[in-house]
Amino acid sequence: MRKSVYGIVLILLLSLSVVASGCIGGSTPTSTPPQTTTQQTTQQSPTQTQTPTETQTQTEVQTQTSPQTETQPTVECGSGKVVIWHAMHPNELQVFESLAEEYMAMCPGVEIVFEQKPNLEDALKAAIPAGQGPDLFIWAHDWIGKFAEAGLLEPVDEYITKDILQKFAPMAQEAMEYKGHYYAMPFAAETVAIIYNKKMVKEPPKTFDEMKKIMEEYYDPTNEKYGIAYPVNAYFISAWAQAFGGYYFDDKTEQPGLDKPETIKGFEFFFKNIWPYMAPTADYNTQQSIFLEGRAPMMVNGPWSIADVKKAGIDFGVAPLPPIIEEGKEYWPRPYGGVKLIYFVKGIRNKETAWYFVKWLTTSPEAIKTLALELGYIPVLKEVLNDPEIKNDPVIYGFGQAVQHAYLMPKSPKMSAVWGGVDGAINEILKDPKTANIPAILKKYQEEILKNMQG
Repeated sequence: MRKSVYGIVLILLLSLSVVASGCIGGSTPTSTPPQTTTQQTTQQSPTQTQTPTETQTQTEVQTQTSPQTETQPTVECGSGKVVIWHAMHPNELQVFESLAEEYMAMCPGVEIVFEQKPNLEDALKAAIPAGQGPDLFIWAHDWIGKFAEAGLLEPVDEYITKDILQKFAPMAQEAMEYKGHYYAMPFAAETVAIIYNKKMVKEPPKTFDEMKKIMEEYYDPTNEKYGIAYPVNAYFISAWAQAFGGYYFDDKTEQPGLDKPETIKGFEFFFKNIWPYMAPTADYNTQQSIFLEGRAPMMVNGPWSIADVKKAGIDFGVAPLPPIIEEGKEYWPRPYGGVKLIYFVKGIRNKETAWYFVKWLTTSPEAIKTLALELGYIPVLKEVLNDPEIKNDPVIYGFGQAVQHAYLMPKSPKMSAVWGGVDGAINEILKDPKTANIPAILKKYQEEILKNMQG
């Protein structure tokens, strides 16, 4: 949805409207000061209240071609500056800034500013208590629990109506809520899937046995060619740890599960059946480069990697990790899945204006469609999910299918004690995967995680 002739005409029409009417209305700003990601609990939605968007006093811009034509949908504006912190890649930022420019063209009294923060979590935790944080920030939903518990988020319950909630897929509705309050708005889902080179793999594997045959065919370490490119850390290999009914952490019981037989089986499966066909490194960049250089037929990665794949000129497809068939039963790999959110920060300086922008960005079908088509984001806005163009996009469809098997990352703050323990276990296994005592290692780190959870 980049600026087009239509956009220029729209701006001219708005400008003429301003001259004719004297001004575009603006409301008084609120005066209060300010990736890699959840098994979610279903909680009762808070009581809904009348929102500013339902009154006749809201700030809005109406676009119309003439008094005789039908009035187009309104755009709520507000006025003032809204600062958004993020840790997005440059290609992602470019699209978001383009959308923000479009919104600002419709709302001349609003300024949307994006600020890059490489270490976003630390930056937010330092700035917000000091009253120096942004108005909004962008991250996956797995931060909502710990940030809410720390008092770093601003509830937006007064704006969230049943009508707004029902615009989103159920997973997204759950992601924006924590313990009865809404703190964010969703705009995409994400998980990992197989990205395959069509010159090497004509059809994606339908079962793990087919996947293994492909890996065997292309594994040639003497010539630095491998069966699959696959970063190895707690996030990426969660698919296999959770394939047989295991898990790292259960959000309902708030207990880790590394020592469960099903989790152990999943780890053993990965290191026996996938690791042997990989380059012997866990490094993300190295593994991605192997695929981009055509030295592996497949890569396991997420939507965020698609821009680099396209830049490499690879004719590619996307498909879910295929099921393991054992004794007639299907066991689907269940990689962690998340929902991308725009969070509202405690002490937000311009809450109403920020809400108007966030609502437009997350509920505008054209904005969400742009994020999907240009960045490969998986939509959570129902209207866009049903869009024919989205359904016909092989990338979005492929990742969309993968999301159906995803294991939602926990929202509980206790999950923060789990990541390090899982990565510790993985690093210990990687010292010698062939001889590693995986059950003993996982049980060791299960105890470590429990100790860390207790403080």
